[in-house]
Amino acid sequence: MRIVITGGGTGGHIYPGLAIARSWEKKAELVFLGHKDKLEGQVVPEAGFKLIPIDVSPIPRKNLLGLVRAGGNALRGTWQSWSFLRKFRPDLIIGTGGFVAGPPLLAAFFLRIPIILHEQNAYPSLTNRIMARKARVVCISMPPARNHLQRSRELLVTGNPVRPEILEYDREKARQELELEEKDRMLLIMGGSQGARSINKAVVNWVKEADLPSNWRIYHATGRDNFSQVEQSYREEEIRTGEGSQIRLKAYIENVGQVLAAADLFVGRSGATTVAEIMARDLPAVLIPYPHAAEDHQKANARFLQEKGSAIILPDAELDAGKLGGMVEELLNDHNQLEKMRKNSSALQQPNALDQISEVMERVLGEGR
Repeated sequence: MRIVITGGGTGGHIYPGLAIARSWEKKAELVFLGHKDKLEGQVVPEAGFKLIPIDVSPIPRKNLLGLVRAGGNALRGTWQSWSFLRKFRPDLIIGTGGFVAGPPLLAAFFLRIPIILHEQNAYPSLTNRIMARKARVVCISMPPARNHLQRSRELLVTGNPVRPEILEYDREKARQELELEEKDRMLLIMGGSQGARSINKAVVNWVKEADLPSNWRIYHATGRDNFSQVEQSYREEEIRTGEGSQIRLKAYIENVGQVLAAADLFVGRSGATTVAEIMARDLPAVLIPYPHAAEDHQKANARFLQEKGSAIILPDAELDAGKLGGMVEELLNDHNQLEKMRKNSSALQQPNALDQISEVMERVLGEGR
């Protein structure tokens, strides 16, 4: 049995594909199609899977020359995908979104290879919106995506697969390992894998002016590109970080399952992977959607959680120390509100997402071409 997975550009499109691949690697031969210079070019081989590179680029909205180049790359990428798929003869192709997935899915349609799509966001990617009618099944993570994929042959709310360590980490054990006492309140701040300058700046300015209660602990992940600058900012303000202080400063949190399990409140962006992981951990959140995300999909993700009562939105344009600090302080000082948000988040959980997607795959594989 042979299966192709395509999608990329961002972690939100790549990691669900990797989760699917890991669950099927003993049952099928798996290959990824993507761009060697994008994120999938790094993380897919690191995860032990083969990546077939194709030429493809995002479609610019206002640059005519860029549009012509993107069109040329799309044609070349479709030809490259068609050539590979014709030789490899997969039984199924799975698209997880992003511009990278367009040419392989189009080639698969011409070759009559069964297609399954997985959409992680509340507002679907352009590729998935275009290809939805060609797919046997479209699996969505959040119900609002249904409104934009109404012409799909079959649409199922399966949820978004998350890493096993996110689901399995015990909260009490995590807090013990981080040396947190029962009375302690832990705030987790993450700007995403690349960090978020506006969030980092607001946090430093808030902490500078705040009189933090002695039982508060802040874990601040700056992103690797921003760590030195943020560390210097704390130093200039004579704010202690590290062992023995209330603030733990990290470029990147390796054991994210541990800190998510231990946290009482999350502050950060609202990408698909982040949203899936905080829902999996019932974690109340202050979400600051990245304003330049494709088609503003992070705002749609955050709006879904806010409407369900598990998160509060703070627009990036309104982000400053005062507003961020006010929201954080109000929530961490209100145990009842945090518990209410935690219960609301728990109601959104879909811990069997990977199993549901696998069941869809088995059914489509059984149907054949």
